Amino acid sequence: MTTFGADTTQALVKHHELPSWFEEFISAVTYADHIILSGNIRDLYPSFTGRGEPFTDFDETLWDLLRSQGFGALLHLDPVSGLTIHRAKTEAEAASLRETELFQKRQDATTRDIREIHAAVADFKAFPIALLLDYASHLRTHDEVAYDDCMVAIDRKSRECRQASAGERLNPTIWIADHLADLPDWFVLQNASVREIQLERPNLEDRYYYGRYLAEIEGWIDADLTPEQDRLLQQFSFECDGGPLRAMQCIGKVAKEEGFNLSHISDAVRVFRTGARRNPWASPVLRERMKRAHEILENRIKGQPHALERTLDILARSVLGLSGAQSGSMHTRPRGALFLVGPTGVGKTELAKAITELLFGDETACHRFDMSEFMEESSVARLIGAPPGHHDHEKGGQLINAANRRPFSVFLFDEVEKAHPRVLDLFLQILDEGRLADARGATAYFSEALIIFTSNIGIVQGSRATNMGMNVLPSDSYSKLSAKISRAVEEHFRNDLKRPELLNRIGQNVVAFDFLKPAGMAAIFDAILDRVLKTVAQEHGVGITLSDLAYSKLKQVCTQDYFYGGRGIANRIEAHFINPLARQFFLTGIETSVQIVDVHIAEDKTTLQTERDASSAVANNTRLFPPQSSRFRLSRSRLRRPAELHIDQHRKNDAE
Repeated sequence: MTTFGADTTQALVKHHELPSWFEEFISAVTYADHIILSGNIRDLYPSFTGRGEPFTDFDETLWDLLRSQGFGALLHLDPVSGLTIHRAKTEAEAASLRETELFQKRQDATTRDIREIHAAVADFKAFPIALLLDYASHLRTHDEVAYDDCMVAIDRKSRECRQASAGERLNPTIWIADHLADLPDWFVLQNASVREIQLERPNLEDRYYYGRYLAEIEGWIDADLTPEQDRLLQQFSFECDGGPLRAMQCIGKVAKEEGFNLSHISDAVRVFRTGARRNPWASPVLRERMKRAHEILENRIKGQPHALERTLDILARSVLGLSGAQSGSMHTRPRGALFLVGPTGVGKTELAKAITELLFGDETACHRFDMSEFMEESSVARLIGAPPGHHDHEKGGQLINAANRRPFSVFLFDEVEKAHPRVLDLFLQILDEGRLADARGATAYFSEALIIFTSNIGIVQGSRATNMGMNVLPSDSYSKLSAKISRAVEEHFRNDLKRPELLNRIGQNVVAFDFLKPAGMAAIFDAILDRVLKTVAQEHGVGITLSDLAYSKLKQVCTQDYFYGGRGIANRIEAHFINPLARQFFLTGIETSVQIVDVHIAEDKTTLQTERDASSAVANNTRLFPPQSSRFRLSRSRLRRPAELHIDQHRKNDAE
């Protein structure tokens, strides 16, 4: 461990601008009776004394500021410890304070004691002192009358001392509050003897020097800072943007505990923010799965080769942690962002779920938000929490809670074009900085998440005079369709929403989905039908087979409309296969095997003709229409094969 840290950093700190509240506080103690401090309280602050550590805690910083203005002591009062002498310039001054009535008996922080202590401090004339009233926001008790009387007594005593002072400086009371609004409005507002000071978060320069101080005392850097070490320190200070120096101190402890050095400080930041030592993005299992990513996704997403190829490029970049590498903010932005846009029912939402399963092995790691539920401006509160004073404020927002509960996950915002523009504004901070603060002030981080939007922008246009209002057609080539959709998305964000900055943050991650072509629709039909047959076999022990004729008819009626995509196919299978099958089960009973030889559709009613129906027709000298195919004459053992084998046979016949 090096020994030059404090001296080296102290020399650097003396040459950079100190927090602005230092000067404001020094000015306030010369005229204000009460100074209310809120904001970034209880943090570490750069020392301006040139003595001791280059960064000091809150109480020590206040004492340094007061001592520089000639104060002899700082008294500390809080609800737990009561009244203590926090600091005194000399032991003689501390002894003279202990001999006063203030310390003749134990003083608790009750409202009565606060009144008496404040009055005694205000009347003390031996040398300048200040009273630090800590946790002022928590002094209010259930006895509102006693609290209000206490504040009135304090204010009245201050005014009396001010009138009798003849312009002399009085002993100020320093209130440490969580929020400025925690003290009564009548006491704070329009009161010239009260000064409110908001302590700002450390700036980039403060974070850089504190990061260097940490690196020096931990032995991460040399006495002569190398360019690479300086770059890593800058990156460390940038990643901690918005956080206090205390957070950087904790990150340093995490790094020490986990054995990280400056080169891996980003891992320490991740552990501090997420609480997870294991990084799923660096998992060797995920790296192996990414080699088969195309095969895994293609098993679930049919007929979208171009969209899958584009998606896999973005996923590869996300897994390797290269998102934002071109802008230098790769460690703060989300792992990746996808904007999936195209016709309805072509697999956009399904792809998001498939990506979640690919990356994390669990579809529950996908937090889905249907943006049609967030069309009103007031719905912002559902995502980030209700404002203070409103119902359920303490519960936080759905989006913030999800990010804190599971930071390594996928966030899916479905049909994002339906959300209110104020809701869309939330994504600016998420995509650019990888974090979002809720109404309580708590911050959630999205730097380990994948953000996915889905949309139907650009599919239809305003006028129905041309192509029935369709902007893109199934006959368009993919390149033409992609160009039309991309142009429509750009116009929507620029002209309709007037949010070009949001589109700029999405960048080139717009993935256009094509209309389903016959081959893709056939694959989806087979997959859904196969799933239905498996479900029937598992739930009821029934093996179902279809003749070539029945399969062809069912396939034709279920894949005849391109515009509704896979969802339309599923709906037609439900109408033309599941419903009549369920009706037949109730009418004829459930058998161990069912052979469907034909499908009849008449007057919006579908009937499934089984082999038993056909045999009955032959027995009654009724002509069987259509003739039963020879390939469908199966033995009873053949009928009990897994259902998917029957579908495979139909696929083989189609290919022949």
